[in-house]
Amino acid sequence: MPQELDSAGALARTVLALELPDGRAPVVGVSGFGGSGKSTLAAALHQHLPGSAVVPGDEFLHSRPPTGRSEDWSSVDRDRLVGQVLAPAGRGAAEAYQVWDHDTGAPGPWVSLAGATAVIVEGLGLYVPELVGLFDLRVWVDVDLDTATARGMWRDEHEYGNAQADLWTGVWRPNDSDFFKRYRPDRAAHVLYAPPTSALSGPPGPVSR
Repeated sequence: MPQELDSAGALARTVLALELPDGRAPVVGVSGFGGSGKSTLAAALHQHLPGSAVVPGDEFLHSRPPTGRSEDWSSVDRDRLVGQVLAPAGRGAAEAYQVWDHDTGAPGPWVSLAGATAVIVEGLGLYVPELVGLFDLRVWVDVDLDTATARGMWRDEHEYGNAQADLWTGVWRPNDSDFFKRYRPDRAAHVLYAPPTSALSGPPGPVSR
């Protein structure tokens, strides 16, 4: 059964308690529905783990924003994620990855991972069979789909000034729903993280698991 946690500090202690036989930096996955607070948790965990690096999943999308319907989040460039981050990190040899270049619509500048004490990968669609074994710790941000979607829509409109209601309702929420039914990423997780309501963007509302 997954461990249930509700603070970034407790999660950091779990990461530090990992015993990796080769002494390499641990690879931590942080996934959840769109709007659930993945990037917020990854940033908080980074603060609790000095020297760690956060790899945003948005840098590994075939297009930004993703506009295609799928049941496996096919917009995630998993081959590049494995080749640039997960496989090298698993060998203790993570060096760098490419961020998305908005001007060219393709991978662009490189960001160093050299010397990272932990590699935190946050994003959608991470826990598929071909990737789950590449994470030393898999975290699922345990916010239900309705709450996550509502908060994500509110955030885009009110914090980013970029309302994307059509994409949320027509693509992203259905993709999240289909992916969850197909892969049950919550069951693939080692940790179910329930964020406090105050840690989430968006209108007040309950966070249910």
